[in-house]
Amino acid sequence: MQSQRFPLTNVSTGHWSLVIGHWSLALLLLTMTGCGFLSLTPTASPISPLPPPTSLPLTSTPTPTPQPQPLVIALTLWVPEQFSPYGGRPGADVLAQQLDDFGEAYPDIQVEVVVKKAHGRGGLLDFLRTARDAAPSVMPDLVVLDAADLETATGSGLVQPLDDFLSPSVTTDRFPFATALGEVEEQTMGFVIGADMQHLAYRTALFESPPVSWTQVISAPAPFLFPARGHDRQVNDATLIQYLAAGGKLTDRDGNPWLDEEALVSVLGFYSDCISTAAISPTFDTPAISPTVVLDITDADQAWERFQAGEGGMTVVPASRYWLEADETVAAAPIPTRDGQPFSIARGWAVAMVTGDPARQALAKLLLEWLIAPDHSAQWTQAAGYLPGTRGALRLWDISSVDRATLRNVMEAAIPPLQPETMTTAGSAMQEALEAVLRRRATPKEAAATAVKSLEE
Repeated sequence: MQSQRFPLTNVSTGHWSLVIGHWSLALLLLTMTGCGFLSLTPTASPISPLPPPTSLPLTSTPTPTPQPQPLVIALTLWVPEQFSPYGGRPGADVLAQQLDDFGEAYPDIQVEVVVKKAHGRGGLLDFLRTARDAAPSVMPDLVVLDAADLETATGSGLVQPLDDFLSPSVTTDRFPFATALGEVEEQTMGFVIGADMQHLAYRTALFESPPVSWTQVISAPAPFLFPARGHDRQVNDATLIQYLAAGGKLTDRDGNPWLDEEALVSVLGFYSDCISTAAISPTFDTPAISPTVVLDITDADQAWERFQAGEGGMTVVPASRYWLEADETVAAAPIPTRDGQPFSIARGWAVAMVTGDPARQALAKLLLEWLIAPDHSAQWTQAAGYLPGTRGALRLWDISSVDRATLRNVMEAAIPPLQPETMTTAGSAMQEALEAVLRRRATPKEAAATAVKSLEE
């Protein structure tokens, strides 16, 4: 665990105010003792006659010594390692500068940043639970969580609703995926400040226009790379995006795992055409997909790295890699779909309010507003490789108008991830069907029928 304060200090103002308060109390007690208002032990001595009223000393009424107030109030922000404002990660120096600037804008507020693991034992969510019961005084005012953990954090009473702290203009400026990622039971429990999703990267020298439809992929002059191997036996996002964009669903009306056989046949048919050895056109007869290659790729990061090494003419890529590493020889586009319509699946990090104290919430709101302000969000997300959660921040990215339009189209159409339980069943069935087609063990219709039947058993 690492922590740093912006700006740094070695003195705890709360501690010193407590010490001063104790001395004030001691002086008051001594004063009261000297004036005869306090007797520490009873006495049996006879009572002396009272002196004449004129002999009473003239004294003023003692006034309480005012308690000294802290000059600086500390706010605590917990972040995952990916958001550390120090170290060598992309965007760290930008975030550190923004926190310094916040300290200059609000000199009475000091921000202490504590860095923890993102997930697992000793991670942010785990430590929030532990600290609330064992050491509530160390609980943060704000925390940046994986948006997938917001529901659990909300159910455990660890975070507070943000709706009353967000202006209408900020609320409506969010992309739909960011709104959905931050909501739990129709309440805003987190504000997305960094997102990631997959899109396409292609070599501009090989294409006259972005290859956004299946037809353009099938007839492309160079192979298409994507992670066909899947992860944990579940279908990868690239294939899932194409299935959902074709109108497919993974649950029925009752929320049970389900597959749309017609949509699945359509997607598997696309892959079957991509691996066909038959001549596609008089000038091009190379398969658009090499099963051996794509079945060796587990995730989009591996696909991008092989693309960077010179393989393929287009590939799926995480936005977090592309916007940090792409050069002038490539361009971005949506992942190809049946009708060429943009679609993607977004994941993200959200800042949430932990403190329930109204006075501290008012101060934490200032830091929240600072972090999500469009200019600050744009500067940090672009430096860190994340996508912003608001349209206003994207407008301030330093990219071409063409790239901005491409990104916005993808981000407007993106949706949150599906429930893990659904992916464990329906996602696994889709992965088996995909591999069966790529290995030429089944036709698209046969593979789709088997997948659908497996969910009915």
